[in-house]
Amino acid sequence: MIEFRDVGKRFADGTVGLESLSLTAREGEITVLVGPSGCGKTTSLRTVNRMVEPTSGSVLLQGRDVAEGDPALLRRGIGYVIQQAGLFPHRRVLDNVATVPVLQGLPRKEARARAAEVLERVGLDEAMAQRWPAQLSGGQQQRVGVARALAGDAPVLLMDEPFSAVDPVVRVELQDELLRLQADLGKTILFVTHDIDEAIRLGDRVAVLRVGGRLAQFAPPDELLAHPADEFVSGFVGRDRGYRRLGFVPATALKLTELPTRANGDTAGPAVPGEWTVLLDGAERPAAWLGPDGARHELGSVYVTEGADAASEAAGTLRGALDAALSSPAGRGVAVDREGRFRGGVAPDDVLALLRPDPVP
Repeated sequence: MIEFRDVGKRFADGTVGLESLSLTAREGEITVLVGPSGCGKTTSLRTVNRMVEPTSGSVLLQGRDVAEGDPALLRRGIGYVIQQAGLFPHRRVLDNVATVPVLQGLPRKEARARAAEVLERVGLDEAMAQRWPAQLSGGQQQRVGVARALAGDAPVLLMDEPFSAVDPVVRVELQDELLRLQADLGKTILFVTHDIDEAIRLGDRVAVLRVGGRLAQFAPPDELLAHPADEFVSGFVGRDRGYRRLGFVPATALKLTELPTRANGDTAGPAVPGEWTVLLDGAERPAAWLGPDGARHELGSVYVTEGADAASEAAGTLRGALDAALSSPAGRGVAVDREGRFRGGVAPDDVLALLRPDPVP
């Protein structure tokens, strides 16, 4: 657990970096700090490992004031991931990851063995271990950076905009990887980003900061989207917050509709005259739509009915169901189970009927 108690930071030139910040990053959760440039996100993060010393207040790690101990020892017990990975260019990937275990006193052979295990955990094969950082893509470098932070087996992980320097596709892959790792490891993670979509996707709780280092709102993503504290938070979260909030609303009450189907190779015509038909492969997975005119059409996105271990971040939610219905050329979505097998159809009106406005708190 990381606790900020009235933490303030005023720099030598008089700039206020933080103003009476109080919040708690709970154990085993991802707490995200988000806000515009100059709001104190990175300053807050760096007070935890004492790369920045607060001018007032205190930061507690597992109930102990971080100011009481040796900063070097403190940092060895905290994982730290920064933008563009910050790898040592003169060390191969394996030795980059083994750095922290070696500093913790582990023999080099054991440290390298641990490094190899962690590299595999973050999705990098053993061939990567002997490469130099310059031989890796940006996404691979970030995975190595995460692996290095995990190699010390620290319970706390600080992540300062770790995915902002990679392209959008790789960024989503890295976010998926982080969520998978967190499900397995249960670290206490403090994550900094300027991207509200990333904050909402990753955070168990999200802290929105204003310029000047003041806390505007601290809440779970669903509450942040449903009830912004003020106009600043509402504007920062964005006008489409209602649609994004659907990703947190389970679609347990949604009833799937029946859709006509036929085998993928059988395209003699729609199964029901005038109707759209779902073409299924031999494993009962939807492959395409067969239109009333007998032409094949792309499916659009599909709705994954189960959340656990499903590929879609919106699995089992109204957002996933509505997206499948609206992206389909047939005007109805296709629903599949966790293994991708066809389960039925999704009508947009049925999804919308489940939406009810929240009462004003």
